[in-house]
Amino acid sequence: MDIYLNGEIFDKERTLIDVIDPAVNEVVGTVPDMIEEDIDLAVAAAREAFGTWGKLSQRDRSNAIEKAAALIDEHLDELAMLLSRENGKTVGEANGEVAFTGLICKQFAELANHLYGNALPKGSDQAGDFHNATFTRRDPVGVFVGILPFNYPPALFAYKLVPALTAGNTVICKPPTDCPLAVIRMVELFYEAGVPKKALQIVTGRGSGCVGDYLSGHPGIDMISVTGSVPVGKRIYQNAAKNLTRVFCELGANDAFIVLDDADVDLAAKEVIFSRIANNGQTCCGSKRFLIHKAVKAEFIDKLIGYIKSDVRMGDPRNPESTIGCLISEKAAIEVEKQVDYTISQGAKLIYGGKRNGAFYEPTILTDVTKDMDVAKDLEIFGPVIPIIEIESDEEALAIANQSSFGLSGGVFSRNLKRAMTIASNAETCTMVINGGSDCRSPELAFGGYKKSGMGREGISRTLEEMTQEKNFVLKNVW
Repeated sequence: MDIYLNGEIFDKERTLIDVIDPAVNEVVGTVPDMIEEDIDLAVAAAREAFGTWGKLSQRDRSNAIEKAAALIDEHLDELAMLLSRENGKTVGEANGEVAFTGLICKQFAELANHLYGNALPKGSDQAGDFHNATFTRRDPVGVFVGILPFNYPPALFAYKLVPALTAGNTVICKPPTDCPLAVIRMVELFYEAGVPKKALQIVTGRGSGCVGDYLSGHPGIDMISVTGSVPVGKRIYQNAAKNLTRVFCELGANDAFIVLDDADVDLAAKEVIFSRIANNGQTCCGSKRFLIHKAVKAEFIDKLIGYIKSDVRMGDPRNPESTIGCLISEKAAIEVEKQVDYTISQGAKLIYGGKRNGAFYEPTILTDVTKDMDVAKDLEIFGPVIPIIEIESDEEALAIANQSSFGLSGGVFSRNLKRAMTIASNAETCTMVINGGSDCRSPELAFGGYKKSGMGREGISRTLEEMTQEKNFVLKNVW
């Protein structure tokens, strides 16, 4: 695979970063650790391309995106295997993500063709402007930077970069350092579909080094969208502030999974498998704090352990029978292990799992977790760990759910819809799922966070507006 910068294959001598298959600890590729002059070149090329890509008709841009979506579908197996090897998620999960990526691309391309402006009715202007006609149009903003996370790189490419590109902006993509290869291959397909090489560029390197800091603080950038941790979001926001660059952030989360005493406990236990254990627990909006009413806690734990034993098969990500693979790296698995040990040192009890083997960390259940422990507040464990907090009332559940500084998503289980809606209405999160886990993100959803979980919204229903600017046209004395 080739990386193009300024319309040409990037072949300069740079330090190379190994991309590791975390399941077997083998190198599957390398990418260059780019330097400041490479970033300057990419920004200058993007600015140049904006003058042509941004002036194309919407239909021409949408056609190119639709062709790219078709090519993603054609290369689904190739992309899924590449993603699985560099990321550690199972081939089945990778296949689903890549298919979802093509769908998101198609939907943004279609919606962009109907991104209408507004017209003020005659006589609505200020006194003296009765004879004026006023209407609006949405224009592209300029050069957009998308900084992608490791957990869902193709899908987040589609959510961030595709609407920016479709709307007429030029795009610089910073893929995740640990797993950039599937995104690089996808960009090649966009070129094949007709997107100019200067309009869509890849820059690689470590986010904590030149590529992340220098790029986010570059005066030639107009917008940045990032998914990552709160410290990463703060650093990018600070870098961008000196240029008043638009910043959209989707950051940390510690979503509450609330099971009330009248809940369908079997349903709740089943939902944990997808909402917490899928992608080995590495999902921003995955459920991470489990607030279970004391009347059903024992039943919930018994059913949950039963479903883990019957439905969860951790193993080689390339084995189609594996339902979860490994974490993104052994370093990440060690961090999860440390967080579990820390929570146990605070008084929690390990009743299931808790073993690590390299980058693999098995599903783990902790009980006797209290509301005062860090994991019940802002300690986000990015792995398949289920800390169970006993609750006795709806009020207690809501207080614990809202004590976190995060507010991305949440879920509440109850057979009483009014009761569930009362909790959902008062939960300080952007999304609340009734009788389901918090890992629920349809393409149309206005996805984002309250509090420290982020700023801005992503989704078919919102992102195109975020990636454009509204322009007013006043035709004086035409009526």
